Amino acid sequence: MGSSNNLLDLWRSSSFYFVEVNSGNRDLASAMGSSSAEHRQVIVVGCGPVGLTTATNLARLGVPVLILERNHEVDQSPRASAYQPCAQAELLETGTLDDVKAQSVINDRLSFWVNKERVAYVDKREGGEIFPAGINCPQPQLAAILLNHLTTRYNSEVRFNQQVTEITQNDESNTVSVTAINPATKEQTKYSCDWLVGTDGAGSSVRKLCNIPFEGFSWPKEDFVATNIKYDFYKHGFTTANFVLDPVNWAVVTILGAEKDLWRIAFGVRAGLTNEEIRAELDEHYKHIFPVWPVDYELVQLNKYKPHQRCAQTFRKGRVLLAGDAAHSNNPIGGLGLTTGLLDAGPLGRALAAVINGKAPESLLDVWAKARRDKWLNFTNEFSIENKRLIQRGGYSDDPLDIWKIDDVAREHEMEQWLAMATPAKKDADLKFYKALEDPQVQLMSRMKQWEITMDPMWMAQYEDPEVVKYRISLRPPALSATTMAGTD
Repeated sequence: MGSSNNLLDLWRSSSFYFVEVNSGNRDLASAMGSSSAEHRQVIVVGCGPVGLTTATNLARLGVPVLILERNHEVDQSPRASAYQPCAQAELLETGTLDDVKAQSVINDRLSFWVNKERVAYVDKREGGEIFPAGINCPQPQLAAILLNHLTTRYNSEVRFNQQVTEITQNDESNTVSVTAINPATKEQTKYSCDWLVGTDGAGSSVRKLCNIPFEGFSWPKEDFVATNIKYDFYKHGFTTANFVLDPVNWAVVTILGAEKDLWRIAFGVRAGLTNEEIRAELDEHYKHIFPVWPVDYELVQLNKYKPHQRCAQTFRKGRVLLAGDAAHSNNPIGGLGLTTGLLDAGPLGRALAAVINGKAPESLLDVWAKARRDKWLNFTNEFSIENKRLIQRGGYSDDPLDIWKIDDVAREHEMEQWLAMATPAKKDADLKFYKALEDPQVQLMSRMKQWEITMDPMWMAQYEDPEVVKYRISLRPPALSATTMAGTD
């Protein structure tokens, strides 16, 4: 089974695979402004990659899906760009991996830089035919590919300009009532559904309207900035992914896609600056990040955002489910945010389809919700904080913003447990880490670590085609065993 088409062939021959190409899906009249509610089996709120991946897994298994998106188009701001093999496995299941690869670049080496000198690197090629290494593709392009695939091949519909403002669950009828408004016209639409999935980001309306606490903290003393620029970093020895290690002028520098001179530079600033203020001081950051200075570059996009370490108290409340940033949000250093979200979305779509199609009990969704929450709490959260500490050299370097200081602000945000990781002893630990990366076996272990975010491929095997499960297992690196990736108790 050397081709990515084999998994699709297995699905098509399986009793679990249904296809109804969307020919417009306009048999249900629009209810804009009407007091009657349109009913759908599943409504997904949020048209990002997590929502689209969830919807595609549902639709390919015969469950019609409606996606509601508050914006007028797919979000175009600079966001995630790196997708490791474990996330690519979920794109393979949606049938979009080949299209995504065509607009991506192989992300085959991560370099660590200190004072503009490389101190270590990790080769990221795993040698597989389908997943040779990570790939980089701007999130808006990924979303566009998923959106086109969903709406042209399956029984689905996407409605933009739909801001969800009210959610009510009716326990007697097992339905969820949803009210949405068009932000521009203020027209109101009422919907009802059997299941509602919130994939609408860290500021999730679904989570807030369902009164689900978002536990954890937001980094109070800093904001992060993502910029897309045109410049050829390759000519100065930069690789496809780079950590510039510095307590103040740290950065993540990555190639974005097929265009060799389009790059992402992510870095930190003091909290509260506007985008205009950041633009004004951009060169003060760049001169420490670029391998040489001054240089000519073209700024394409800039976006500021607040980094979080937060997790919903539950990923399921009745017939409402949360996935992606709506369920959990972590700082993006290391590329674990959308990766974890895609690893939520695939299993959720397949599990919910099995429940709706009468193949599995509703309790399967509780298993999914607990397993995915545990994965974030026990891996993604801690790993992303340690990545942040590593790149900021926390514990043994100057810290003018007191980011790693346990003070009244830290105690107010209940951050002490995590800030305590930054100790002077980390200096020797970091140096030993860079030295250890000279060993290919250590590099292999580093690459395998990402797979810890996944669920055991056997977790719902009794409800799936055995051949599909068998092939899914075969896609995992030989260094792994299914038992080490357990996602259930």
